[in-house]
Amino acid sequence: MNKEMAKAPPANMKQIMIQMVSSRCLSIAANMGIADTIGDTPYPINLLSEKLGVDENALFRLIRVLSTQGIFSIDEHQIISNTEISDYLKSDVTGSQRNFARMMGGSWMWKAFNSLEYSIETGKPAFSIAFPDSDNPFEYFKHDSPQDGRIFNHAMSDFSYSFDKPLVDAYDFSSMSHVVDLGGAEGCLLNAIKSEYPKVKTTLFDLPEVILQKQGTDTPVEFNLAGGDFFQKIEPIADCYTIKYVLHNWNDDACIKILENCRNVIKDNGRLLIMDMLIKEDEPQVFEKSLDIVMLLLLGAKERSAQEFEDLLAKAGFKINRVIPSKCPLSIIEAVPV
Repeated sequence: MNKEMAKAPPANMKQIMIQMVSSRCLSIAANMGIADTIGDTPYPINLLSEKLGVDENALFRLIRVLSTQGIFSIDEHQIISNTEISDYLKSDVTGSQRNFARMMGGSWMWKAFNSLEYSIETGKPAFSIAFPDSDNPFEYFKHDSPQDGRIFNHAMSDFSYSFDKPLVDAYDFSSMSHVVDLGGAEGCLLNAIKSEYPKVKTTLFDLPEVILQKQGTDTPVEFNLAGGDFFQKIEPIADCYTIKYVLHNWNDDACIKILENCRNVIKDNGRLLIMDMLIKEDEPQVFEKSLDIVMLLLLGAKERSAQEFEDLLAKAGFKINRVIPSKCPLSIIEAVPV
């Protein structure tokens, strides 16, 4: 071993290697509802452990790890308080990350990550290697673990909900007569558009079962509902289609099919708005590039650069008109038919 190799590992490498501990502790803290329990009233560790029904010393050590990241605060008397960061582990705050933390540290996610080598070696999703009875997480949630599915759905909704207003603030919809949101689930983006542009007609297009669920609620909706499959046919005809944080769930061939179906119905002067995170090779983007690995692992999908979106759009009969940043992690790619 030469002198260089005999040196201690760089401190930042050790920090990276040990991140799995903080990630798992964060997920456990989210599952236990520690932030909700504390609320705005600091708790002595003995009372907090008693209320949660867990071991006092072990709980202290878990919170101590998280406090090194600014998640929870511990004073000299072992009084535990929420911080600006741990406030986002509460269930009832706008932009809550509790369910996202629960999902990322869930046992099913860790089991899937044990097969990551397969994805790296083949470029294919490894989910079915970890779970041989399921081709993807959605099948697994449906047939084997509805509870994990509920956490996943809440995580996606919470994660996406905080993006709606910044995206609507970033784009002028006033010239649009009809906006159709593809795969918009609960219609949160359309609600945000409608609140700013009440005269614009809006339609939620999603799978028939999603639309039926929406129709079955007592909560009134301010947009039209259309059921269908965007891999088969998109409707209705409109001058603006939005796709928010959907294409990253699919491989290139699937994305091209969705985009081709958009091209078949969009008006000649229409706009297709792809709202997605953009990979930028000249920036660190730890979260975005890490999430890209998650998409590969679970679905064989990816986060994309602006150039990659441009290539997909060109194959489907669109070109990029402009890329609009927003005050959230998503950018708006405005595409026009050619």
